[in-house]
Amino acid sequence: MVSTDEELVEELESQRQTIMLDGALRLVEEHHRDTGAGVERELFEEYLDTMTFRYEGFPSSVDEALVSEDSWHGGGHIYELSENRISYYPPRWHDELRETSDLREYLRVMETDAMETEGGDREAVTDDGALMDMLLDAAVAIGGMDREDARSQIETLKTDGEVRVYPEQHANPWVQRI
Repeated sequence: MVSTDEELVEELESQRQTIMLDGALRLVEEHHRDTGAGVERELFEEYLDTMTFRYEGFPSSVDEALVSEDSWHGGGHIYELSENRISYYPPRWHDELRETSDLREYLRVMETDAMETEGGDREAVTDDGALMDMLLDAAVAIGGMDREDARSQIETLKTDGEVRVYPEQHANPWVQRI
């Protein structure tokens, strides 16, 4: 049995009415740091088992949501990184981004998968760029960055004219390379 973080379990529980399986994985991947890309499948399943409604509360299983693609396919998917590791993000993103903290590189890689996405706004990577929350989440989960440091880097890049943030007053604006 693997060890779970009680604060993370509480966070998952607080969202149990609305969280989807991929969203639960995103939270675990961001907050339960271990070695290697993504999360061990056994660890993720342990988190699901600790939740009140357990695995059965989700409309799909990990196996049903699992894809072995290298590119982003929008929300609702879980990416297989290796035999026992899974991620909210595709393997190519991990391969190209895990060694950098340059958010311009994150945007470059994410923009190569620009598409019309289905699902919630969090999953959107389009020709308009990436939503700020998704960019920040990826920087934390893949690159191990501190979320506030990443947010500060976006502000610096915006001031330097390297990225555009729009609409600026929106709670989750788009971030696009210029």
